[in-house]
Amino acid sequence: MMNGAITIGTLDGANIEIREEVGEENFFLFGLTESEVEEMRHHYDPVSTIEQDDDLKRVFKLLECGHFNQFEPGIFDDIINSMKSPHDPWMTIADFRSFIDAQRRVERAYQDQERWTRMSILNCAYSGKFSTDRTISDYNRDIWKLTPLPVDTD
Repeated sequence: MMNGAITIGTLDGANIEIREEVGEENFFLFGLTESEVEEMRHHYDPVSTIEQDDDLKRVFKLLECGHFNQFEPGIFDDIINSMKSPHDPWMTIADFRSFIDAQRRVERAYQDQERWTRMSILNCAYSGKFSTDRTISDYNRDIWKLTPLPVDTD
């Protein structure tokens, strides 16, 4: 963000604050909302989702046939199995189509160089809130609750 990167992300973690700072028109949102995740969690079926999406099915065929790891067979098996598990805590497969759609919005925005440049500049301009000093201070106050040590200036 400080370097002008435009975020494409879900509404979790720092992305929530980034989107609030730069505005939704300068952020590419994808994925399920928190309430949609909770609703889906009880009947999440990633294998069915893969079977119903031709692009996703092709991705998994490439992953499972060893296309990307011909010299290290099985290296991605744990990742593949975790994504296909109905117990995947991130429900990665559920966000695939939404990510592809968001990526298309990114591609369209990039074609308008004036818009893209403005978005990039705004990301830089609004990044101040995410300084390391403020972030560490907030984490300490809200989570760690440590007593800061005095800084020796000698």
